[in-house]
Amino acid sequence: MGNTIEPVVVVIDGSALIHRAYHALPPFTAPDGTPTNALYGFITMLISIIDTLRPTHMVVCMDTPKPTFRKELLVTYQSQRPKAPDELKVQFPLVKSFLETAQIPVLLKEGFEADDVIGTVVHDVRASHPQASLFIITGDRDLLQLVDERALVMMPTMGVNNMSRFNSDGVKKKLGVYPHQVVDYKALVGDSSDNYAGIPGIGPKTATGLLEQYETLERLYEHIDDIPARTRLLLITHKDSALLAKQLATIKQDVEVEVDMSKLACTGISKEHIMPFLDTYGLQSIKKRLETKADLDFGKKEPSKKDKDQLSFFS
Repeated sequence: MGNTIEPVVVVIDGSALIHRAYHALPPFTAPDGTPTNALYGFITMLISIIDTLRPTHMVVCMDTPKPTFRKELLVTYQSQRPKAPDELKVQFPLVKSFLETAQIPVLLKEGFEADDVIGTVVHDVRASHPQASLFIITGDRDLLQLVDERALVMMPTMGVNNMSRFNSDGVKKKLGVYPHQVVDYKALVGDSSDNYAGIPGIGPKTATGLLEQYETLERLYEHIDDIPARTRLLLITHKDSALLAKQLATIKQDVEVEVDMSKLACTGISKEHIMPFLDTYGLQSIKKRLETKADLDFGKKEPSKKDKDQLSFFS
């Protein structure tokens, strides 16, 4: 990477993308019967991300099976989620094996979600390379709180190849609040997918109105006497729930993982390395697609004009 090229850092929420791929694609299997739809979808998304963004640095962050600190804060956290089917579980190690073969680094930390590891990577890259362009690839709306003028979120929409992008204005359009207010918004409305309530009786419209006026949950309580009676009673009654919800929603940015830019530098994916892997799992359509391409060389090429137009987030 030349001295004049600012880093383009892609941080992938591996766990979220694997889930997305599994549910977006019909079942299919390797020659030995191993389920491969999530593996196929993940690799397809990865290739598309590399082609479009041409990262100079990349890392995939993953969840671990062990409970996180949020489970200690709230024993029912995510307890309503159905267990992952066996056909999905067996594909997580396959994705990790592919990433190892492709020499793409993976970061995880027991006791923390992938979100927290991503938050730490984003924080450390901001500190060490303030001019870096950060792209966070995820299906998790919690990560919208990390968006700023140099960090953007991209989320798969239809299938596995189409992605929506979110800058600060995009977050405001989607949720009604700016990125720095996402945790305050969730403190008020809760999160059914993570199984915490926030403040029962306060919905998105009321929450966005309150935050537009008072900015944060803490300031809202500082001005509690100015708030209409019904809403004021809800806020007072459920204050502990709101404070807990904000704590649960806040992504940590100080997880003890090593964020070494030299280790995240993209050296390219060698077709010679990954073709045998693709053969083993019967991923012939991916292999065929790659046969017409040069090695995936990440940041060595400039994006096309079309891609630049599509990805002109930072202007």
